[in-house]
Amino acid sequence: MERMEYGIASPSRPNDIEPLGRLNRQAAEARITDSRTAWPDVYLVQRTDTAWAPVTDVKEG
Repeated sequence: MERMEYGIASPSRPNDIEPLGRLNRQAAEARITDSRTAWPDVYLVQRTDTAWAPVTDVKEG
């Protein structure tokens, strides 16, 4: 099974996505939880092809 590509985005910088690479969901959620300690407004995005889309069912950390 191919892993989804995840990234970190922020509403304050909508066109600036920090790619996290192809991770499993648990690893991506751990990275976003860690990032929220410094930047509380960040959220997780995912893509399988070319368009990034928000992950709407992420657990709040």
